Amino acid sequence: MKLEHIVALAVRLFAIALALYALRDGVSFFTFFLEQERESISYYYASGMLLLVVLAIILWMFPLTIARGIVKFREPGETELSSASDNRIQVIGFSILGLFLLFHVISDITYWSVIWFVSQRSTSIPELTLDQIAQMVATAIELVFVLFLLFGARGISKFLHKWRYGTDA
Repeated sequence: MKLEHIVALAVRLFAIALALYALRDGVSFFTFFLEQERESISYYYASGMLLLVVLAIILWMFPLTIARGIVKFREPGETELSSASDNRIQVIGFSILGLFLLFHVISDITYWSVIWFVSQRSTSIPELTLDQIAQMVATAIELVFVLFLLFGARGISKFLHKWRYGTDA
């Protein structure tokens, strides 16, 4: 198995998790808004959940393309897993961890976007509390961390190797 195939597998798993989140929470929030007689807001939320399903379908259809973009091999398909160095395996591990955490960050961003959007559009809902604003900021920081994990996996691996052994990988 080639290294990009492992990341492609993680991308497909992320697509499944994203689609399940969109369907599970999307249906419950959509019906909640309909019951509260806020049809216009429920349609916005439903369209956001539909967008997540479309994103999951794209991730499912093109996992190798996305995996090659994440891992950034010089010549895709050349390295077999049996000949992979510990540095490359660490890069794969950080990429998979980043994809796993990206699921939680995207779900939090979706949740807080809906809360913020509803609070801006409705006068019957109280304004955002300091705790909610702090959680929104924490989600933004988590997004930066996840992007660092995904796109800086090679640099993190080199740093860990240098820190542990005192030499570059």
